[in-house]
Amino acid sequence: MLNLYFAVLILSIISCSKKNHAVTPGNNTQNPPPAVVSAPLKDKALFEIGAAVTVAHLKEPDFANTFKTNFNQLSAEYEMKMKQIWTSATTYSFDGPDYLVNFAAQNSMKVHGHTLLWYKSFPDWFINAAYDSLNFENNVKAYIQTVVGRYKGKIRSWDVANEIFADDGSLRIDASVYKTFKDPIGFYERCFQYARDTDPDAKLFYNDYDQVLNSAKRSSLKKMVERFRKEGYPIDGIGDQFHTTVWTDKATINIGLTDLASTGLLIHISELDIRVNQNKSDSYVFTDAEQQKQANMYKAIVEMYEALPQAQKFAITVWGITDKYSWLLSWWSPKEYPLLFNGDYSKKKAYEGFLSGLK
Repeated sequence: MLNLYFAVLILSIISCSKKNHAVTPGNNTQNPPPAVVSAPLKDKALFEIGAAVTVAHLKEPDFANTFKTNFNQLSAEYEMKMKQIWTSATTYSFDGPDYLVNFAAQNSMKVHGHTLLWYKSFPDWFINAAYDSLNFENNVKAYIQTVVGRYKGKIRSWDVANEIFADDGSLRIDASVYKTFKDPIGFYERCFQYARDTDPDAKLFYNDYDQVLNSAKRSSLKKMVERFRKEGYPIDGIGDQFHTTVWTDKATINIGLTDLASTGLLIHISELDIRVNQNKSDSYVFTDAEQQKQANMYKAIVEMYEALPQAQKFAITVWGITDKYSWLLSWWSPKEYPLLFNGDYSKKKAYEGFLSGLK
């Protein structure tokens, strides 16, 4: 009988203990789980952590605060592209780039210049001028000297050329450079030299998409790098955009990333985002399981990057901050969630995945 009494007493104590742990005093509301406090990405990484931004978004306090807290490098989403700056042969509009560079300086951030030359960004007035090769190059040289010179010592690196190769590894035949020059690679070599001469301290990059995944494009890039070296032209790094997905094969990514690093150049993951809505479905739901898949992919990519030689790790840049402003909402699907922060700037599981991938 005494044993039965003690058994009942112990069960009563355990029951009360559980209730007191789960219930807020004075009501029946369950306590919320404690908030997860994560270190800023920039504080854990041994290389720069960047994000692409616009002037308009930086004028939103929540956006600006999230950016300043978690990142230490800035890329312009579009405001440093030629079409935005070069309004005529002799006139330039620097309001956007100046704002971005000043914002970075005020917040102890570095700036990566994106991009000097991109086939989609030559201004209409320039294309319509139908310059011969000599005048084409002289004008572009003046542009590079003007822009790079303006930000000498303020922009630490430039994408000198962006997306010159087609998916099969050939040069883009739809590019004005291809149509103007018998030797387009020679033109790009000289453009890298113009940038180096203007700011000898700036790191100079070639940037493209799918070099890690596409062996044909990667092979063409490596041949170009070898030609630069053989002929004495400067190139410091390679940027791979890394617009990728949760369904992309991780082993393929790792093989390609390692192969890029075999060049010995700096490696920049330059425009990272990770799609989740494979079928572009209007009824797609970003469930907990889908969020975890994305977090796992962010972690895997960061871990692969961390495995590169330390001296070659330049930066990882995500192409935006919050899902609500991602370019993929219009290009891919309005039901897409590719970045590290939700629309209310709360951290996603993707953020935790990225963070846990850092050494």
